[in-house]
Amino acid sequence: MKVSSEDGDLKYSNWVKTNIMLAKPRDLYLYAGRGTGKSADILASRSHDVIEELPGAMFVFTSDTYMNLMTNVLPTIMGGWEARCGFYEGLHFVVDQEPPEGWEKPYGGRTFSYKHTISTYNGCKFFLTSLDRPSANAGLSVVHVFGDEAKYMKESKLNKLFPTLRGDPAKFGHSPYFLGKTFVSDMANPLIGEDDWMLRMEANMNRVDIIKAIQVGLVVNDIRLELWQANEDEMSPRAIANIEKKLERWEDRWLKARWTDKGEGSTFFGMISSYANADILTGSYFDNLMKTLDFEEYKTAVMTMRKSLSKNERFYAKMDDRHFYTDGYDYTLIDKHKLGDKITDNSLMLRYCQHDEQLEAGLDVGNMCSLVIGQPRGLEEYRVLKNIFTIPPKWIRDMADQFIEYFKYHRRKVLMLYYDRSANNFKKVGEDTAGKIKQAIEKDRWGKATGWEVKLMSIGQGNILHTEEYDLMSVMMDEQDRRLPKLRIDQFNCKELKGSMESAPSKPGSGNEKVMKDKRSEHLPAHRLPMESTNMSDALKYLLCRKEWLDYARAVKAQDYEIKVY
Repeated sequence: MKVSSEDGDLKYSNWVKTNIMLAKPRDLYLYAGRGTGKSADILASRSHDVIEELPGAMFVFTSDTYMNLMTNVLPTIMGGWEARCGFYEGLHFVVDQEPPEGWEKPYGGRTFSYKHTISTYNGCKFFLTSLDRPSANAGLSVVHVFGDEAKYMKESKLNKLFPTLRGDPAKFGHSPYFLGKTFVSDMANPLIGEDDWMLRMEANMNRVDIIKAIQVGLVVNDIRLELWQANEDEMSPRAIANIEKKLERWEDRWLKARWTDKGEGSTFFGMISSYANADILTGSYFDNLMKTLDFEEYKTAVMTMRKSLSKNERFYAKMDDRHFYTDGYDYTLIDKHKLGDKITDNSLMLRYCQHDEQLEAGLDVGNMCSLVIGQPRGLEEYRVLKNIFTIPPKWIRDMADQFIEYFKYHRRKVLMLYYDRSANNFKKVGEDTAGKIKQAIEKDRWGKATGWEVKLMSIGQGNILHTEEYDLMSVMMDEQDRRLPKLRIDQFNCKELKGSMESAPSKPGSGNEKVMKDKRSEHLPAHRLPMESTNMSDALKYLLCRKEWLDYARAVKAQDYEIKVY
């Protein structure tokens, strides 16, 4: 039976989404390549289906950061609701406000605040939470959790969210969506610090259960189409009633298939390449990606192929989770915005930035420009607050513009700049890179004074050996020498620095170098440099490898220079 656009509103659906919507699993874990509509289509359609099946229920949207949730994830999903589901703001749902009079109310108590919530016409309500703001979970009792960009979410932190899945089985236990989880992502790359926790969910999938639910769902779909055609053809009431009874029987069988033989909802795990959407993306889309991505990135981003974490010889051998903090955003400013408002990220949102104290930064220049900004907090702790970078064709002027804009509200505009001695090497021939960045920060691109004073801290500095950096970072990260501060790096605002450090391998040295940082990654294509090259970690080196701290590390003599293998 064919349906034309004259008969109704037709929308394209790839086979992946079709199978998901037919299986209707309790839990969905999906790795999918670029262009497959993970957020705007699959996540939007599935959340809409859950809304329709569980009126009055409460749900959660989650992401790695609240900022990402507000500015990227939710606008995409709400756009998908309207474009793919005919589910419109103001007509079917409202944000940041009490639902209109006459709409159903959520089940399970009164609502005292609608700030940063989504309410639907049938009484459903969505709360927002994120891994960097776990306090938002307090007191929540929800029926289903939805998450986007799962590769940025640490499983250990997600486990603190999942206890909010409780709901009321007497009210919502009839649905296999009850206490379900929905997470989508492109393939995680552990080499740059992304978490591939969803891979373990494959073991929870029973393929027989999924296939059975899909097969029964196809029958239900055919009967619904038959019923629609019967009404179009104005068949007799008796014939239509018989079709309705048949549909009711098969919908009951579909519900039983979704519950599985064990009486619990099913799990759907998928690893889908971008070619699943080839009919809509066309060959030119893939040709363009082949030209712009190197093959290793193409395999991960498009083909959704696992990138195994081999036994790398890590240069930062003592680095672990304690050296990164996830509560770096101060959400006081963000909470003043409504969902859908344009939010401009700036230093006032940094929880640990001391706005009345000077800033310090490490600079590395080369095939990309890297700037790592931090502040000491007394003698006990050093906080790395933010990283900034440019890749060709952008360079120093563009990086300075980013710094000026981001820290425009910083009250004490003094920057202590540490850098590689090579930035001084060409001063006599007019190519003083350190001087250029100083000038670019102190005056904007129109020559107007910005109010910043940049102090060059590395004039006359000698070369920093790889071994010296290795020693200092190992002693500092070991946290046993009280003369050195504890290092704490903002996991989200220094994402590129984290990736650079986690993927930096070591290799045996020679001569004065007992161990060296393997810098071959600096020859990667430009777009891969920020996350995967050692450039950003070198900026951190210049920030931290100051004379007094290097002297402390030499005195400890903590390393035997045996390459650590993980």
